Amino acid sequence: MSASRKPQFSSGFLESYMYELMSMSDEEVLEGQDIDAVKQRAADRVAAANRDAGRKRLAAAKARLQSQHGSVASEPSASLDEMKAYIREAATANDGRFTLAARQLSEMSDADTRRLYAQLKQLQDGQGDAN
Repeated sequence: MSASRKPQFSSGFLESYMYELMSMSDEEVLEGQDIDAVKQRAADRVAAANRDAGRKRLAAAKARLQSQHGSVASEPSASLDEMKAYIREAATANDGRFTLAARQLSEMSDADTRRLYAQLKQLQDGQGDAN
């Protein structure tokens, strides 16, 4: 086995560099720049970074939401009554592909009915293997 020939920085070097920076006065570090202006630039950079991170999080959340809605919306549209009938049939069919507990379909919300219908159709079509 051969050791890496790439030179490594020693922690002593880093410690001495940090010690030198910490011992310098603000004026020496800033070399005559206005302290308030430097602080304002730093605050502006942090605010811009926060805005950018927020935009990225929002875009990612929108993309996730769009993909979730896209998979449900890609299903052929069926009426709510047809969906409930399909779920009722699946619950009583004794099919080994899916097991449903006894449900009060009249008490399920429309969103829950649509979600369960989409899940059942996905399982039936063999697309549910990714989960």
